[in-house]
Amino acid sequence: MLDQKVVGHDQKVRKEELPFVKQLAEKIDDFLILCIYEQDDRVKNDKSLKLNQIHSLSDLPIFTDTYGANSFIIWERVYRESAQIFNSLRLMARNRLIGHIAENIVAYLFMKYKNFSTAFTSISQDQEKKKQCIQSIEEIIKSDTFLVDEDVWNDFCKWFRIHLTEWVLEEMIESMGNARLAAMDKKELNELFYQYISSNLTDNKQFIVKFASIVNKYTLDWLDKIITSLDLNDGSIQQIETIFGIAGDPVTSTNNFNFPLALNNYLFVMNNAPYQAVREALYQNNFYQMEEKSWPAAPLVKGNVEGVLELRPLLVDICSQTTSMMKETWEEVKALSDLEADIFDALCSIFLFKAKHADDVVEIKLDDLLAIRGLKAKLSGDGRRGGYEEKQRSQIVQALIIIQKLWIDLDKTVIYEKGKPLETKLQGRAFLFVDQNGKDLLMTKDEAPQKISYKVDQVFSRYLFKTGRQVALLPLKVLQYDPYRRTWEKRLTRYLSWRWRIQARKGDFLQPNKVSTLLEAAGVQINKRIPSRTRERLETALDTLQQDGLIAAWQYEKWDESIADQKGWGRIWVNALIIIQPPALIKEQYQSIKRSTPGQKRIHSPKEPMEKMDERLGIQIRGIRERFQLSLNQVAEEVEISPAYLSHIERGIKVPSKKIQFKLITWLERF
Repeated sequence: MLDQKVVGHDQKVRKEELPFVKQLAEKIDDFLILCIYEQDDRVKNDKSLKLNQIHSLSDLPIFTDTYGANSFIIWERVYRESAQIFNSLRLMARNRLIGHIAENIVAYLFMKYKNFSTAFTSISQDQEKKKQCIQSIEEIIKSDTFLVDEDVWNDFCKWFRIHLTEWVLEEMIESMGNARLAAMDKKELNELFYQYISSNLTDNKQFIVKFASIVNKYTLDWLDKIITSLDLNDGSIQQIETIFGIAGDPVTSTNNFNFPLALNNYLFVMNNAPYQAVREALYQNNFYQMEEKSWPAAPLVKGNVEGVLELRPLLVDICSQTTSMMKETWEEVKALSDLEADIFDALCSIFLFKAKHADDVVEIKLDDLLAIRGLKAKLSGDGRRGGYEEKQRSQIVQALIIIQKLWIDLDKTVIYEKGKPLETKLQGRAFLFVDQNGKDLLMTKDEAPQKISYKVDQVFSRYLFKTGRQVALLPLKVLQYDPYRRTWEKRLTRYLSWRWRIQARKGDFLQPNKVSTLLEAAGVQINKRIPSRTRERLETALDTLQQDGLIAAWQYEKWDESIADQKGWGRIWVNALIIIQPPALIKEQYQSIKRSTPGQKRIHSPKEPMEKMDERLGIQIRGIRERFQLSLNQVAEEVEISPAYLSHIERGIKVPSKKIQFKLITWLERF
């Protein structure tokens, strides 16, 4: 009777015996394990898609039950003699594994997006929708991922065959001893091995659980790789819903405009220092008459950025700087509001969504810029959509005129080339409006265009689609707040959006904010005579942001309220600290940006730990490279290796040296 001990469980083979296990393993013929299911236990048990119990990828077991499975060992030589028969069984088992992976991807995406899409919420309540989503992912896996490569499956089989062989041989050593096994010839040893492994596969439930666990560990790496390669971690809600063939509630259905949001009610905008500095100068209206500057100018000082922003007309030479043009521009400065910043962000977000290259030209309808601000089109007499008022359109055109005049002159800024920061100077417009021939198009009040074509100029283009690219999530609500009565809410949200993205690297979103910093972000100064008015307005703005879900919570840190009863308390209050907590969506979306804590250990698959770490590094590099549309040549040049070598690292063929690993990790940390 065969020993039914759990193979490999609670057994410690002495170190001196391990080489003997290896010697025995060399005598074991190649074999395959075929799992045949009487019926699809995914349907029968419905245990593999517990959507509400999923919290991370590690909670996603590929196999949760072995009900209905009959597993057999097939010698490689027997397999080859009846390849046609066994190939069909092998294909069935392979498809079933892909099905499990697809189920778990759906579960993972539900966990990630369930709070931001009605379509994902409905998946858990509708079996047909669930099946539809799983089938969609299965088809993509079979046609567009690395699992189409036969070598991947062969490597997988070889990997777990090595583990099974050593487990069974360790049990045989425990049961029979070294001497008896050493005396056996190859045929006798293989026959005994066949009996042991067959018995475990048939009767030993703990053995099967262990067998399933190592498959889980291996295929979880597949799962992570597939999610990365399909860009499912950072895709927009609309992109994910399109993959699944489902749709949630439209975001701005009242305006017949489906704006391409990064997430439900959030936009993608640039988050580099020059962009933030220009936006602040615009909505705070910091323009004045600088020395040696002919046009209204505002200083640009943000982080490592120093420069000047001018309102300089597009078609201007020395002779054309007439008194009337200067007067007109200064009148425009007086009329500046937060509306210009709204349109500035809208143009940026739409460009990021539509453009594939930094020099692309994108098109948008003028009315779309009204719709994105939450304005409703006027209804005609019979109740149909009649359109927006001319006054509303003229306000957008005026904002576009201002944006067209923005001339950025940076004496100092930092860009990245070959993976290294480079201090440089940059000049150019923010956005360029062009006609059908790609020529500059002058925006005027006389004629409001129905469609607008534009692109980014050379300043912002240096921060797009390369390693210096950085984008942030900005709530759509910011654009929909009234630009005259809700300036505090608009400006504080823009500041927090920028700051949270900066803090995402460390994952520390609870760094306190000085009251004076928040007031500066809002573009206001404390009312020295009645400071309580300033305090009340700031706290009202934070309460509004919390009620609207743009922040999760806020509170003073170590503030003694009795100070407010003292004379001159305003000077103390401006140095008080306020902790502002971001909403869950922000923390969730920025989780992948967080740097690893020094000394933090990662658990890898049993495959060779260092090798698996290198493979994961390659997966991350390829994911980032494809996400930002970088070529192998571009990345290889930045980390100073050959494109071929980088390709081998991405595919796990080559193991990079520690020096190259450090360069690659440093490169990854910028995203």
